[in-house]
Amino acid sequence: MKYSQARESMQPGDLIGFSGNGLISSVIKLITQSDISHVGVILKSRLNDSSVTVNQLIESTSLGDGYAGVQIKRMSRYIRTYPGNIFWYQLTKESRSKLNIPKMFNFLLSHKNKKYDTPQAILSVLDLMPDSKEDFSEMFCSELTSGGYEAGNLIAEINCSEVTPADQVDMKLFETRQLLT
Repeated sequence: MKYSQARESMQPGDLIGFSGNGLISSVIKLITQSDISHVGVILKSRLNDSSVTVNQLIESTSLGDGYAGVQIKRMSRYIRTYPGNIFWYQLTKESRSKLNIPKMFNFLLSHKNKKYDTPQAILSVLDLMPDSKEDFSEMFCSELTSGGYEAGNLIAEINCSEVTPADQVDMKLFETRQLLT
């Protein structure tokens, strides 16, 4: 599906899954047996007090523009530049009715600019240590998104520091998965 066709239908809280082509993405996909290596959540923002809205993505990434951590970027930028596939996971109607968007946004935005948590991201993917302690002092991608869903009352309380991108997309929250081009 072309992003230009999907953009108006995207809603706050929808998940974006990335299937990267780089070495780290390939290792994540191999270990988790998933085609998804990274996730972020859609935010909608108004432009300058107008009726025009843009889709923004909040994510925690180690591949930033000079900064590794929680950041917000326009979705249209990813569509033009991402080296891999991008998938849109649309929340089901039931999920959307449960989601408290202000609470989710408060959680997500309160973590903006936190540094990327490389050690914890590696431990979550390798799953070598059972029940690692939940720690939001630094964040990796699926820890941020699952924390947002938990804060927004969409999912039950879980240890977000153990959620991988594969775990996130496998949650029974989504009705469709669309490849965006």
